[in-house]
Amino acid sequence: MFGKGSYFRYALANGMFYFSFGTFVSIISVILAGKGASATQISLISSSAAFFSMFMQPFTGFMADRFRSPKKVGMVTLSLAIVAGLLFGYTKSFVFLFLMNGFTQGFMNGTVALSDRLAIASKYSYGSIRVWGSICFATAAQLAGFVYDNIGPMMIYYIFVAGIALTIFGFLGMEDIMLHESEHQGKVTTTEVLGALIKNKKFILFTMILFMYQGSFTAQFTYLPLFIQELGGTTTIVGTTLFLSVLSEIPMILFSDRVFRRFSYRSLMVFAIVVTIIRYVWYSTMPSPFMIMVVFFFQGLTMIVMILLSVRIVVEIVDERYVSSAYGISAMLARGLSPLIFMVISGKLLDSFTGLQGFQFMYYLTTAAAIVALVMAFFFKDEKTD
Repeated sequence: MFGKGSYFRYALANGMFYFSFGTFVSIISVILAGKGASATQISLISSSAAFFSMFMQPFTGFMADRFRSPKKVGMVTLSLAIVAGLLFGYTKSFVFLFLMNGFTQGFMNGTVALSDRLAIASKYSYGSIRVWGSICFATAAQLAGFVYDNIGPMMIYYIFVAGIALTIFGFLGMEDIMLHESEHQGKVTTTEVLGALIKNKKFILFTMILFMYQGSFTAQFTYLPLFIQELGGTTTIVGTTLFLSVLSEIPMILFSDRVFRRFSYRSLMVFAIVVTIIRYVWYSTMPSPFMIMVVFFFQGLTMIVMILLSVRIVVEIVDERYVSSAYGISAMLARGLSPLIFMVISGKLLDSFTGLQGFQFMYYLTTAAAIVALVMAFFFKDEKTD
């Protein structure tokens, strides 16, 4: 029941990974503001995650493909995340905050695709494993707000370390997919991988869609806690909003197999992006914190659809030998370069305009990016739309 290859190990690894991630990122803008950082400094420190992830995500993918072991590579990156995360919690230096945030989230983001690959290859339903990630991330978001208000920010990082330790324990009990592959046992070269992916038009188009969607989503997610506070909400309200948002992912995860069999990938992409546009426009009207909580389900639902799509589409449109590398390159652009651009621009907007006006312009920016992603989504074709 709890041994190697058991459902418990997969659920524990996925749940504790997202729990740790949630404790670290959910209120990071509030924590940085509490350390005396300006909006521009917050944007630069937050963007370090995207900058470092640009290199770490494809690197871990290449290493997993090269050494045929996403499990071992993932455990190494998680161990390094523990060190960087603790150092981030202890420092107030802008330069050190920039570096340690970059390393911590870079290592974490570099593990996401590897963890997903292992979960997909298991004998269990991916949705039944991934649902624990949503539950635990939601719990972490609520817990982080409570701990910050009632205990202190440093406790958040001790909880982060404990979560990563449990994640590594879960990884130890997962089956390493590469050890069981009978075909293509030779190591692949970087040139071979890049050559194959550049020629894959579907992969390039989908990565471009993710680039526009993920960048705008990450920027608004980073500043959402400060936005709620600017509207008069407390840190606990921030945690509750994020808690409810992530919980809203659960129905989609549980019924994902049924939903993905019934609807085309393009239809699901269009749905997610349209709902996202509606949410950004709603936020730009400067509603009350309570009214932001009312539409909590929009955020979680749309994001999990795009995450599930990225997992499924890459597996189907990319040669099996290059899947980990494809995840890494796609993540580098969509979760690395794009958030870096959007967060820097958003930080400049918040510093250039006083009060809520800066947030309003930020949501205009994210809305425009989502519209571009929507237009490109109409050109994506899959088996059900070909």
